[in-house]
Amino acid sequence: MTPEDLELDPSFFLSHQPLTLYRLARARYANLSGIGAAMAPGRWNRRGEEAIYTSTEMGVPILERLVHTPRELIPSNLALMKIGVSGNWESHKNAIIDPKTGGCFWFYRSLAEAKDAFRNGPLMFTAGIRPFAVAVLSVIVPVWNAVLFPQGIAFWEHVSLDTSLTTNIE
Repeated sequence: MTPEDLELDPSFFLSHQPLTLYRLARARYANLSGIGAAMAPGRWNRRGEEAIYTSTEMGVPILERLVHTPRELIPSNLALMKIGVSGNWESHKNAIIDPKTGGCFWFYRSLAEAKDAFRNGPLMFTAGIRPFAVAVLSVIVPVWNAVLFPQGIAFWEHVSLDTSLTTNIE
């Protein structure tokens, strides 16, 4: 079975509230700006689009870095960040939405569904929906990764950096 064959249960997002996400970044970029991804886009964002790549599991950002970066290019002075996501969520077909703020956390149950939606640009963006987060299956392990979009509706009302865990990794 490959990651392409897996599907994750989106009820995870309602049962894990408030939600905790983890990110690995160079210490000087341990913030919520998303500017790095805007300059060097990843799989789930386009050039110029601010994004923050995270996971629901603490060890996955480290694993993702090791798998996707040649060893000699792994930077020193990395920081593991803990990011909180809160809200008064209601479940919808492909999202959880906070009706008070309009904040939306979109999800794709499988990699195939996400790849199809992102083939011509993020489907929810072209449909006029501006989520502050999109959840996708990790290509390495069967857990949720989340891409945060600081320009999404109600991002700053729902997302916060927990500086108590932001830890430098040498």
